[in-house]
Amino acid sequence: MTEEITYANLTFGNSHELDNIAESKDTKEKGPPTLSRSCWPVVLILFTLCLALLMALVTLAVLFFQIAKDYKTQLRDLNMTKNELHANFSNMLRAIGNQLCLEGEKDLKNNGQNCVLCPASWKWEGGDMCYYYSEEQMSWEQSHQFCSSQNSTLLLIKEAAKLELVKKFPVKTYWLGLTFRAEQKGLYWTDNTALTEEQKSWVNHVSSFQSCGYFYYTSIYSQPCKGDLYYVCEKPAIQLRRGNNHWQEDWFVRPK
Repeated sequence: MTEEITYANLTFGNSHELDNIAESKDTKEKGPPTLSRSCWPVVLILFTLCLALLMALVTLAVLFFQIAKDYKTQLRDLNMTKNELHANFSNMLRAIGNQLCLEGEKDLKNNGQNCVLCPASWKWEGGDMCYYYSEEQMSWEQSHQFCSSQNSTLLLIKEAAKLELVKKFPVKTYWLGLTFRAEQKGLYWTDNTALTEEQKSWVNHVSSFQSCGYFYYTSIYSQPCKGDLYYVCEKPAIQLRRGNNHWQEDWFVRPK
């Protein structure tokens, strides 16, 4: 009887240890699911970030195509505006040419199929320039400033042909775009070019102290720049010529 009880106790004790071992194994096996549940917040955050990035890419794509569409629309509108302006300018230029060149006074030197136009109060004396003759006398600096305000320069005589043309101007004493530079010890045109040897032969008298050039009758002289003289401004003329039933505008720029 005693032996049977002892065996029973041993058997029961071993069974309890086995249960503990089994529970320990079950606890270890249930560990990973608990760890997986802890990763859900990270997964959710990553998913949210990916979704936000996708939405941003879609928004950028929409904006890009919208901008491209707007650019094409603006470019089309600009081209239409350009064509309209070109057509309006051509019509206006044709009307100006017909009125001033074909229907103008017959004794005008610039009348005909090819004509030269100058601003009001300016005259065309031949060549490719328009001239403004002053009706008042001013100092050289004042004359220079006035011509500059009219997008022009004081009269420049740099070629023999120009000298012959100026000789036909009304007989007055005109300031030229010519000044004496003490640092260079010589006369210079207002376009920063010095007198050439040929041009020096046109000069009769030069004062070397604060002097400016002027033209009288057939020659070039100089005198103090503060004196008052008449002056002549010059600027490139506009020439219209008729070709292919259209008027075209050409600007003649003074050679440098």
